Amino acid sequence: MIKIKGLTAEELNGFMDASTEFHGELRFQNTFRVDGKVRGRIVSENTLIVGESGQVDAEIECGVVSIRGTVSGRVQGRERIELLAGSRVSATLVSPRLVIEEGAFFQGDCEMTPTAASSAGRSALVAIAGSRGGEDHRP
Repeated sequence: MIKIKGLTAEELNGFMDASTEFHGELRFQNTFRVDGKVRGRIVSENTLIVGESGQVDAEIECGVVSIRGTVSGRVQGRERIELLAGSRVSATLVSPRLVIEEGAFFQGDCEMTPTAASSAGRSALVAIAGSRGGEDHRP
């Protein structure tokens, strides 16, 4: 049985190898992993994983988007977006939850709203920094 970063082969709906290129609209169910190159649009209610060698230039609309590779474009995660260590993301991110691991690179805009489809609450993300000694700077 194949196991990819905590997922069994039965949980993956599809896998795109590093030597594969795809141009167009990709739709899938369950979980899909991209280690190749994708340009266009990716749509699913479920999980997209962009592996270490994955290079995606697309408009992404998925339930969960987990990135360890390179992504540019617009990324909408209805539940959450994860920028994992080693990822390089130059995009507009739209999601109610955003996780950025140490070692991830992000440049772009981030919109975090209770519902990711909403356009209210847009803000520019300047930097993610660790906490500063527990000091509370609220008014």
